[in-house]
Amino acid sequence: MNSDHEIGLKIARVLDQGCDSMRPDLTRRLAKARQAALARPVAATRLASIGGLTVDFVLPQARVLVATVVLMLGMVGTYYWNSYSDADDNIDVDSALLTDELPVAAYTDQGFRAWLAHHSSLPVSQ
Repeated sequence: MNSDHEIGLKIARVLDQGCDSMRPDLTRRLAKARQAALARPVAATRLASIGGLTVDFVLPQARVLVATVVLMLGMVGTYYWNSYSDADDNIDVDSALLTDELPVAAYTDQGFRAWLAHHSSLPVSQ
């Protein structure tokens, strides 16, 4: 760690020497830009890190994946809900047919359906 600190000091010394030979207006502009950059808050340093990869790539894809899974679960749930509702309707029709005195074949006969439509005030479904 000590050698890293020494290398940093040497680099700073070389950069300071280069600043001495620069024009004063350029030095002022660089100092102003540096102050502006330091004034902005930095959220996190994510250069070449697993966290940066996660935030930049995986999270947007995960949001799409979660939305797709929720949509698919909703579609499957709606399908099953409708199928149970249809089953309840079929139970009512089947129980009405089984408790009636007419045979099932009478309901499939077209002549009976026409007679029933003619003599009944209720509409007959096809």
